[in-house]
Amino acid sequence: MKKLITVLIIAFISMNSFSQINNEHLEVGEKAPLISGVDQFGKVINSTEILKEKKILVVFYRGNWCPYCRKHLASLQENLEDLQNKGLSVIVVTPEKVEKTIAAGKKLDATFSIVHDVDNKIMNDYKVAFDVNDQNVTGYFGFTQRKITEYNAENNNTLPVPATYLIDIDGKIVYVHYDPDHHERSDFKDIIKLL
Repeated sequence: MKKLITVLIIAFISMNSFSQINNEHLEVGEKAPLISGVDQFGKVINSTEILKEKKILVVFYRGNWCPYCRKHLASLQENLEDLQNKGLSVIVVTPEKVEKTIAAGKKLDATFSIVHDVDNKIMNDYKVAFDVNDQNVTGYFGFTQRKITEYNAENNNTLPVPATYLIDIDGKIVYVHYDPDHHERSDFKDIIKLL
């Protein structure tokens, strides 16, 4: 009985934690918006150019302060060779400051591109951005607010839903993983099986 009550409390908190985040997002079949920026290696990233030769896997990442994000990106790095062998270019998008993306890349030994999303343009275009407030980050608002103040660009109170999009050569979205629950992430092994 005690376990059941604990599970119900956690479920209630989780549902309320994400109930205010807009669930409207890009869907399979839609045209993928342009991704443009500079990665942690100083390389200019332009999705239009990449799509001339490869498909793109786009992963939205909240920040290196998030243990779920670190675990997800570690899994991405572990599966990167298989993804690239299937003809994919991988782009991770984050609101983290440039110096934080560089530090995250080094800490994770990441060989994929991590792009700082200037003015949240990419997150907004992909409809994954949400403002951090006590209505949609209940239970851990103070912690999250402190972390994004440290990691995000100045006065940027925005995070992405940790979504994943697969974009085909024709620029259309062919796979979406979108879940406001930051615990739920795409499985790169499942994506490899789709290719």
